[in-house]
Amino acid sequence: MTSVMAVVPEAPARPWPFWRRFVWAFGVVYVFLAMMVGTQPLLPVTAWPWVQGAVDRVSRLVFGQPVVTPPGPTGSGDTQFDWAWLFCLLCLSVLAGLVWASWQRTAPTARQTGMLSEFLRMALATWLTAYGLAKFGFGQFGLLPGGTLDITYAESSPMGLLWRFMGASAGYQWLAGVAEVLPALLLLHRRTVTLGALMAAVTMTNVFALNLFYDVPVKLFSGHLLLIATLLLAMDARRLRALLIGEAVPAVVWAPQVWWRRLLPWGLTCLILVLVGVNMRAGLQVLRVDRARTQVTQEPLKTRGFHLINEVPFNR
Repeated sequence: MTSVMAVVPEAPARPWPFWRRFVWAFGVVYVFLAMMVGTQPLLPVTAWPWVQGAVDRVSRLVFGQPVVTPPGPTGSGDTQFDWAWLFCLLCLSVLAGLVWASWQRTAPTARQTGMLSEFLRMALATWLTAYGLAKFGFGQFGLLPGGTLDITYAESSPMGLLWRFMGASAGYQWLAGVAEVLPALLLLHRRTVTLGALMAAVTMTNVFALNLFYDVPVKLFSGHLLLIATLLLAMDARRLRALLIGEAVPAVVWAPQVWWRRLLPWGLTCLILVLVGVNMRAGLQVLRVDRARTQVTQEPLKTRGFHLINEVPFNR
């Protein structure tokens, strides 16, 4: 699956039935709004009082319940406000999709498809990088402090159990970081977008399942990241199908780019790798301090495995 750099004139737009134009327009608008102003927005419009008031009125009208605004940050992306806000974005996307589909009576142009692909790639790569870097420095799950080992399973919430499971293994956290940063790096380069989307879809399927079944309040956002990875794969579905059934896979024809557009992905790659190194160094320092404390406390859960060799296995 290689790419050919060549100048190719854009083919005349084909007419599309209304339903296909609406599905395309609705999907583009909804994904854009969900990433820009959704549950983890790049533009914090949900903090505006008039937005909160509008969401409350919609919730009362549609669901018959007022929106309870938390007194402060909760770290949750699945609050009543978030669900009502996404419903508002869904309605806005339907209206915008109807207008767009009525105005543009042809299939999306190559320019429109390319802009959508770039937006999806950058949005997904940004969040995968952010979460992956946090794992290298143990900033998301941390390492098990001594006090948490006195808590029984029955006293743990599902999310608390997951957090302690992840915090018990520094190596597994780093592996999870690789599973998020690696597809982000691949998504930066046009020749490896499909491979990056495949890896991102696998990673986000696991993350979404953990959030769903362990009641981690990031279900909406992780589900949207999985949706973006799936959309990127859908945009290359014909070539993937040809690959799977053994047919010849046509090369993607790319138009030339200006020099800075060619260098930008490599510059971002170098920056991300430097940040990975910085976070790994910080994580190693945290791990060193934790291991020094563990040698004194002799906590079996944290001294077994690759860290120390125990004469008596601790496997109960």
